[in-house]
Amino acid sequence: MNKTDIKSIFSPSLFWDAGEIDAVEHALYVIARVLDFGDIEDVHALRKIYPDEKIVETVRTRRNLLPKTGKYWAVKLNIPLEKVPCLRKYYPPKQLA
Repeated sequence: MNKTDIKSIFSPSLFWDAGEIDAVEHALYVIARVLDFGDIEDVHALRKIYPDEKIVETVRTRRNLLPKTGKYWAVKLNIPLEKVPCLRKYYPPKQLA
């Protein structure tokens, strides 16, 4: 993947709070942000830049995806729901008294 200017490809509101974004180094961040908050044009652009395997990796590893995002993409990309971390309940460890 050659040098891609992420901020110029997607809606300005998606990355308003980010500095310079490297399309390869920050791929999981970019994918997660677009899946959670992008519109249909952003998703089409995302799928031109990143292969489905990278999107699957994002859905299977990012705990901070919105649950509705995780569930939608799990169904769309045939990922078992139990393999989507944002859909799991999180129970913090018990504090010892």
